[in-house]
Amino acid sequence: MRIAIITPVRNEAAHLEKTIECMLHQDHFPNIWIIVNDGSTDDTEMLLQNYSYINFIKVLTLKNRGFRQPGKGVIDSFYAGYNLIEDRICDFDIISKFDGDLSFQPDTLHEISKAFKMDSKLGIIGPTLKESSADGKVLHKLLIPKGMVNGPMKFYRKECFFEIGGLIRRAGWDGVDTVKANMLGWNTGELNYVMAIHLRPTGTNPAEGEKRAGIKYGDVSYFMGGSFWYFILRVIGRSFEGKSWKIGWYMLIGYFYSMFKIRERETKEFRKYLKLQQINNLIFYLKTFYSKFES
Repeated sequence: MRIAIITPVRNEAAHLEKTIECMLHQDHFPNIWIIVNDGSTDDTEMLLQNYSYINFIKVLTLKNRGFRQPGKGVIDSFYAGYNLIEDRICDFDIISKFDGDLSFQPDTLHEISKAFKMDSKLGIIGPTLKESSADGKVLHKLLIPKGMVNGPMKFYRKECFFEIGGLIRRAGWDGVDTVKANMLGWNTGELNYVMAIHLRPTGTNPAEGEKRAGIKYGDVSYFMGGSFWYFILRVIGRSFEGKSWKIGWYMLIGYFYSMFKIRERETKEFRKYLKLQQINNLIFYLKTFYSKFES
């Protein structure tokens, strides 16, 4: 299958070379890989120049806007890259939003293509994602609800991408897309036999930090409109996972700030579907826990 990958990067010099090297060692190369340099002020641009000879890599450099825009900024950059191929998008079968701080197996793209070929209703997939602890010593799997796909590496069947209306330009885009796909009858989820490593742990970006990351998550939860009790469970879970009560506190601030500001939310139909999905997820987790306890 023909793959178009778009990678927005901003000050990723510390990890981007590893990501590029992993791509160059793939069994199945992408047909085009557009790397969008979103106004980086580190050595990202110089690093990209070292790989300008690779025929499937195209680099687009944007002006520095002077500040970071979590969620919206990365999707604006994604679409800047997408616009380069929009007039020939029919040439591709798979569209990918792909971060610049990832390490992944040589057979990743091969397995992704294979999975799409085997299931015609597969709409959005990605690898099982792991990331290191803040001190870089311990790898742990990123926990997400059943059927969801982590934002750093996502692959969309072209038809699914069109049906969901592409990606929304705000934080939460990587949850909204899978719910919309499920509402339209597409299958989604991570492949448990394909692993990738997120080289920069969530919330450790110097421009974001734990506080902004928590507030952003709370805002996203309010925007998507799931059940409040489910959000509270996530608050508790993330606090334990991050070993800090501050994470949960910041999430609550983000949620209630958005609620009192009466900020926009997803449609009533979307919110109703998401709440049902969350109930099913909880039942799935309880059954999984029970079966492990029994064994």
